[in-house]
Formats: sequence, structure tokens, C-alpha cells
Amino acid sequence: MLSIEFDVRFYETDALQHVSNTVLVGWFETARLPIFKYFTPDLDLNNWPLILANYNVDFLEQIYLAGPVEVKTWVSRIGNSSFVVYQELWQSNTKKAKGTTTLVRFDYASKKSVRIPDDIRAKLEEHKIELE
Repeated sequence: MLSIEFDVRFYETDALQHVSNTVLVGWFETARLPIFKYFTPDLDLNNWPLILANYNVDFLEQIYLAGPVEVKTWVSRIGNSSFVVYQELWQSNTKKAKGTTTLVRFDYASKKSVRIPDDIRAKLEEHKIELE
């Protein structure tokens, strides 16, 4: 499992005094950076090998300004060219949201998916979680 903590910033809240739903997508993406580095250690966008195929976020409870949040990140499925990242957002020891993101190793020149190399697959396996 990978984990990162964020401080909730005032401007991330909305008129209803909770964190805006759009903020979570950004937090989840930032929490995936260590996984991105498996594919491109220097995060060079000119050699970017991933494309986002799907993401889904389930909002379980409201998130407030009152304290930091933690995003926990796992890999729930590894296919030939794609993998699914499963993430949970916690605040005050309560799971507030969960989400999945499907990423595909992709060759932008040929516009085709590409097999995930075995060395990267092994790194992804280190963070594997079995979901119900």
C-alpha cells in the first residue's frame, strides 16, 4: 500500500462547507504519482506511457476542513496492458471516499495499448489488494 497525507485547504471547500467533489480527483491523481514513476521515473510527459481509461469515485461521507486527509493506494487488478488502482480517502479515522482508476500502458504514436513489462508488473504486484 502507498499512502500520502494532504492538508485540506480553505479554498477546496464549497458553499456547503465541505470539500468540493472535484478536489478528490486531484488528490487521488497525486497519490498515484509513485505508480506513475514505475513507468516514467522522471515523469517526462514527452515519454508518457499511460492513458486513463476510466475512473470512478464513491463519496461515502462529507469531508471537511477540520483536519488532514490520507489517501491509501493499492493495485486491485493487473491485466496484459492495463491495471486498476484502488484508493481510499480517510479523515479522522473514517473512510470518506473510495475510487478506482483504470490505466492503460499506451503507445501514443501507434495509438495502441502495449504490454506492461514484467519488471513494472512486479512493482505493481507489491501493492496488490484483493477486493470483495
